[in-house]
Amino acid sequence: MTGVVTNSTGGLPITAEGLANDLSALGIEPGMTLMVHSSLSAIGWVVGGAETVVRVLVDVLGPEGTLVMPSATPLGGDPAQWTDPRVPETWWEVIRENLPVFDPETTPTSLGTIPEIFRTWPGTLRSHHPLESVCARGPMASEITREHPLAFSEGRDGPFGKLYELDSWILLLGVGFNRCTALHFAESLVDTRRVQTVRFPMMQGGERTWIEVLNVADDNGTHFPTIGRHYLSAGKARQGSIGEAQSTLISMRDLVGFATRYFGEVL
Repeated sequence: MTGVVTNSTGGLPITAEGLANDLSALGIEPGMTLMVHSSLSAIGWVVGGAETVVRVLVDVLGPEGTLVMPSATPLGGDPAQWTDPRVPETWWEVIRENLPVFDPETTPTSLGTIPEIFRTWPGTLRSHHPLESVCARGPMASEITREHPLAFSEGRDGPFGKLYELDSWILLLGVGFNRCTALHFAESLVDTRRVQTVRFPMMQGGERTWIEVLNVADDNGTHFPTIGRHYLSAGKARQGSIGEAQSTLISMRDLVGFATRYFGEVL
């Protein structure tokens, strides 16, 4: 499934019908398992906002499809690993002492309005990782979210491994490959993967405890955009507009194969 699809809103507000037409034109079909990375602002002025976007995605996939979104909570970890310039080092100990423990039912994601609306959507399930949780709704939701190991949370034994096994699709909805978590999964599969130690509080034996585990390191724009450019240049994805958002539809298995070969050569 390759090619470029162009759409235009004609300067009018973006409606549910228009979004549904754009999604279908891009190649999204009923019954797919679809991981969506998104930017509401990139789509334009949507009648009904993020709720409309989520409702349309659910409707287009239909009852046999499974919608998946990241619901990560990076601010649930050690403030020393945050990138918020408003938080000076002198605050870190106070934050560590008072940081709430992750609760899959109530802790919001900081990844944007669309995934936050989806997190609370009826029927949505969420994995229990304190930093890298994933939400899913549909027939495969339980299988995708059931297990989420603390270490290498984006690796083979968690939700992204399940998505790979299920031959899922990825929609970059107004965002670039720097937001594509499947590339962390791809890197986790190579022996030369970059790693980092992450820390977060958890309840263990009735006590609040700080946990340290290894994870694949943040890319910070080093390789992911380059992989994306090469992948698109090879004609392996379908591109088009969803509302005003330049978007890309990708086979996860194909992208992971492409990315693991890249990482094997450059890391």
